[in-house]
Amino acid sequence: MVQLWLLEFAKGIAKFFLNPVLYFSIILVLIAGFLRIKRERADFNVRVQDQFHELKHLLPVGLLAGIILSVITLVTGFTLPLEMLALVAVATVLLGVLGNARLLSPALTIGLPLIFVFIINLLNVHIPYTGALIENNQFLIGVPVLLGVLLLVEGIFILKDGLKDVSPKLRTSPRGLTVGALQIKRVWLLPILFFLPAGPLTVPFDWWPVFNWGTESYSLILVPLALGFQNQVQSGLPGQAVERIGKQIVLLAVIVLALSAAGWFYPKFVPPIIAGIAILGRLFISYRHRVRENNTLYYFTPRNSGVMILDVIEGTPASKMELKTGEIIQSCNNTTVSNKDDLYKALLKNRAYCKLEVLDVNGEIRFEQCALYEGDHHELGILFVEKRTKREPGRAI
Repeated sequence: MVQLWLLEFAKGIAKFFLNPVLYFSIILVLIAGFLRIKRERADFNVRVQDQFHELKHLLPVGLLAGIILSVITLVTGFTLPLEMLALVAVATVLLGVLGNARLLSPALTIGLPLIFVFIINLLNVHIPYTGALIENNQFLIGVPVLLGVLLLVEGIFILKDGLKDVSPKLRTSPRGLTVGALQIKRVWLLPILFFLPAGPLTVPFDWWPVFNWGTESYSLILVPLALGFQNQVQSGLPGQAVERIGKQIVLLAVIVLALSAAGWFYPKFVPPIIAGIAILGRLFISYRHRVRENNTLYYFTPRNSGVMILDVIEGTPASKMELKTGEIIQSCNNTTVSNKDDLYKALLKNRAYCKLEVLDVNGEIRFEQCALYEGDHHELGILFVEKRTKREPGRAI
């Protein structure tokens, strides 16, 4: 019996590498890295992170969450038909192509296939490879629970990890003013074990499975689920926007999980209704953020007094001095600065030393200083907003 389970584990893990979502996610983040660098070089003549930054962060966070969720699915015996997993994969690829990371929320990648299955069940439409979904729709009871759990994971990921991929950009306001913005984009890959309703495994406990699809034999499959998050922030600090959006998604997840209990009593109609609530709720959160950004004054704009930091390049003197986005450099080497040229001239006064007077985001003054060595980055590593023409990009200091 133990050997049989170990063999199924091995087969299930091997199936992970046959799933197109795995390779699509890798391609998606590689393209995202290429486009990010192209945009950053056009705006600042420098890249903030390397080409493979997004790829290096694709799996680590999702791996831990995937292990936890896999333990839960194994204990509960959570079962999904292969056809449903295929629909989720198709939805993930299509939404990723159409909206990049912006549309890779489980509300869409799982909610839309769930509604699709409900429609073909309701209309009794026969579509190739979906016959099992029409013959037995008991699995619909558990899908809203999975949707709610993954929405909760998305919200937690955004709160805890959403600021790891923030890319600065310059744009032109409707009045022709050069303003700064920060693009927040993350893609997480979650490998989760599911049971398929066919195979050599039999029920190990009397109470198992909790989420039953009406079958008596099972097999295992490790499925890569892609979660994405993408928003632009221009009206304030990115941490505030990320916290607000993350908390709203967590609240939506709690609502979906609470409503999922009704699916046990009305398995035919409640699951698609819950999916609709999740989809509309998630789209409303994104819409509300966009409206808020468009109707609020720009935060990252050229200043008459001081130089506002839009971003800091890692490994540079600026990062060693722990300068942060949104802070304002008021003086450099005891010289008041108000633009890039002032800051550059002040740095030339002492090529081996830098002392900055910084106004932080809480309105408090602090002083930062560091020695500058010949082997260091040729600039401080600060990106900021300055006026530019269409042919002239911003520059890093």
